[in-house]
Amino acid sequence: MEYHRISFIYNDTEYSFTKAINENLTGYALISACRAEVVIYMKEHDLKGRYILTGMAKIS
Repeated sequence: MEYHRISFIYNDTEYSFTKAINENLTGYALISACRAEVVIYMKEHDLKGRYILTGMAKIS
C-alpha cells in the first residue's frame, strides 16, 4: 500500500485527505480508486452532490 494525498473541491471549498491505496494501480485504475475514496469521504462527512477531483499525489 502507498499513501496518497487526495484533493477535491465541493461547493467552492477544497478538501484533502490521506488514504492508503494499492501500489499496483496505475493510470485509469488509480484515478478510479481515488474517485471512489472521494465518494466514501463525502458520504462519511454528509456532503452531497458533485465534486471536482483537483489532485492526487503519492506521499513518500
